[in-house]
Amino acid sequence: MPNITDYIIDTSYIKQVIENLKNIYNINGYIIDSEGNVVKDIVLMPDDLPTDNLFKGFYQFEFIEDIGWLMCASPDEIAISNADWFIKSSITAINLLLQRKLKIQQMSKEIIELSEQINFLFNLAKKVTGVKKLHEFCEISLTDIAKKIEADSGFIIVKDSQNNEDIVIPYNLSADEVINIKNQEMFNLALKKKEAILSKLDNGISAIVSPINIKDGIIGFMAFFRKQDKRFFTAYEKKLVSIIDNSITATIETLRLYDSLKELYLNTVKALAAAIDAKDPYTHGHSFRVAKYSMAIAKKMGFEKDTIADIEIAGYMHDIGKIDILDPILNKSGKLTDKEYEEIQKYPHITYKILEPIKLPDNIVLPASQHHEKINGTGYPYGLTAEEMHEFAKIIAVADVFDALTSDRIYRPAMTIEKALTIIVDGINKEFDGKVVAALIEVIRDVDSINELENIRRDLKFSDIQILNKFLEAITEKLMLPNL
Repeated sequence: MPNITDYIIDTSYIKQVIENLKNIYNINGYIIDSEGNVVKDIVLMPDDLPTDNLFKGFYQFEFIEDIGWLMCASPDEIAISNADWFIKSSITAINLLLQRKLKIQQMSKEIIELSEQINFLFNLAKKVTGVKKLHEFCEISLTDIAKKIEADSGFIIVKDSQNNEDIVIPYNLSADEVINIKNQEMFNLALKKKEAILSKLDNGISAIVSPINIKDGIIGFMAFFRKQDKRFFTAYEKKLVSIIDNSITATIETLRLYDSLKELYLNTVKALAAAIDAKDPYTHGHSFRVAKYSMAIAKKMGFEKDTIADIEIAGYMHDIGKIDILDPILNKSGKLTDKEYEEIQKYPHITYKILEPIKLPDNIVLPASQHHEKINGTGYPYGLTAEEMHEFAKIIAVADVFDALTSDRIYRPAMTIEKALTIIVDGINKEFDGKVVAALIEVIRDVDSINELENIRRDLKFSDIQILNKFLEAITEKLMLPNL
């Protein structure tokens, strides 16, 4: 049963009090547990237990729970009365020891909790280091927090900085379940209080709801749930969620801004590319199409989403160097002179000179400036071979030629897809990488992809739509020949 020795391990002071009661006041002192039993570990003489014919005084210890009393027993009632001041002062001292022990325990618990919180945040920070996407960051955070507090489900809802629409990241919940839960009253309460709250759903499921509060206001919620057959969330778990929420809010705000800047950056790139294309009425929309064709090829080749985003930017920027080429040369309808052709060949290097000071990644700068290089080293402006070319440049090179061949030019009408592909396939291992060409053909063979291509360019021409697949099969077989 609970007694003072559960909290005060070193009982030397208590034993000294009992010894002084015996030697000075001829009083036997006993420590009694919460059920009235003598704690024999602190009896001076183990066989010396109180009898019924003694006068007794009881002095309870003050603590957060009942841990018993000091009982004083003597055949002389006056002796207990004379020792009252000593007994009470001793009880006060023992109570102070108990309070000190309690504070130490509370501090130890807080230190352990703080250590666990810091350790969790440290490990979470390691996981999300380098993550630049808001959705991915929230997904990792949500999963780790849910596991930490043993939640069965949860979600993060945060508003997109661009169009103010909700981004929903669920954990073991469907989209419909998230919407239903989000409409419950506890979210309005958390919104009003601007702090984490303990609550429960309409069906009795335990819940923690914490608003995501940035300097501009509340932009979403983090919520966790525990099934009815399990215990409710505790105040400590709510506090932990609140601390974590406060810790990751700055990152969420930064990533929202980052997404907004990325969108602004992409729109700026598109506008710049459109301005370059506008120098030549026959290349209107060319950079947009090259970017989209390049993305479709890269996707077929299995590149990651982030990598494809770089290829898209490189596609938009691949002709930016034309800004330094005179319009009469760019728009000339007849054959270029040797000197004019030399000028044209400079523009990819100009592209490099424009992009390099901006400190863009090599995945963007090099492909944009190398797309006129050829596999056999006869391209321009640097005469690079296949091994020296950036792999993304090989993709943009194919996309660039495909769009050029299937577009109207001042010196010829647009070619059909079949004719353009025939020319490109004939250029494998001379101008183009065979794997990239194969990926382009796969894009065209794929129903979803061809629909996407038609959205990019609605005037793509076929010699005979009925036999296009047969043509694509034949050209694919040609690609598999050893000399290709």
